[in-house]
Amino acid sequence: MGGGGWGPIVTSTLVSDGKNPRKTIGSVNAAEFFVTISEVVAFFALLSQFNWSVIIGLIIGGSLAAPIAALITKKIPAKVLMISLGCIITFLSIRMIVF
Repeated sequence: MGGGGWGPIVTSTLVSDGKNPRKTIGSVNAAEFFVTISEVVAFFALLSQFNWSVIIGLIIGGSLAAPIAALITKKIPAKVLMISLGCIITFLSIRMIVF
């Protein structure tokens, strides 16, 4: 369910349709939050053993990264944000195709 790369696809599609990059990134991140909640529920329901150090690391990392990303996104001009987003998505897509 998670980690399939749908976030960059949805983000690039909405931005290319002319949607506001800030609202697009925020909406996709909000949707990914609910997907993550679903994943956590599934993991708790289906797995009997956890690698707690990994789970705690992901929780801490996500909790720290999300507000920082929101602040950075708020301060970057929309055009620079769109170009940066396009470059990042292109790089990640090429990397996925090659590897």
